[in-house]
Amino acid sequence: MSKVSLDFSTNQYPDAQLKVKSSTIASNLDGNTNYPTLADNVTAIRAKTTVFDDYLSKMADGNKQLTAQKNIARNELVDVLCDTGRLVQNISKGDDVMILSSGFDMTRKAVPTVDVLDQPSNVTVKAGKLPGSLEMSWDAVEHARSYEVRYCKMPKTDTTVYEKLTTPKRKITLDGLVQGQQYLIQVAGVGSDPRRAWSSEVLSYVM
Repeated sequence: MSKVSLDFSTNQYPDAQLKVKSSTIASNLDGNTNYPTLADNVTAIRAKTTVFDDYLSKMADGNKQLTAQKNIARNELVDVLCDTGRLVQNISKGDDVMILSSGFDMTRKAVPTVDVLDQPSNVTVKAGKLPGSLEMSWDAVEHARSYEVRYCKMPKTDTTVYEKLTTPKRKITLDGLVQGQQYLIQVAGVGSDPRRAWSSEVLSYVM
């Protein structure tokens, strides 16, 4: 369900933009068949907008009293807009088209969580520069925050325990391995989902 945005802060709507936005909302609600019960709200928005606009036109004088009065007028206008926005939310029941027809904005919908990431591809393993090491690389996985590498000695059994390493890069050097030993190696992207889509198994002998 979509929600009406009630954010009329100065960061979102500076004074001049708030005046335009409130006028737009009043115009969109006036005679809108989706909101026949909000006629009084339209009148109130227009009245508060007129008062606020009047103070804005005097701000060139720049004295503190006018600024304080302008801020009070702004707060009163925002209060009316928020009250009206809540009614629009209730009447529309979160319908996008109805909300947009009112002139109000909608809050941003949360970005859906990325599911299990794809398997890394083009996984390559070669002898490292030092004895007892292997150099490994793979293609980038979309949405991966980092990569997890697991490896074990061959032959693998039901009781085999993998060694695991994590790296932010698309390559890693495995060292401290047993020379002459064959290892099974895999890599997976790390994202928001705790599950891993491990790459195809790569077998490599350590020199």
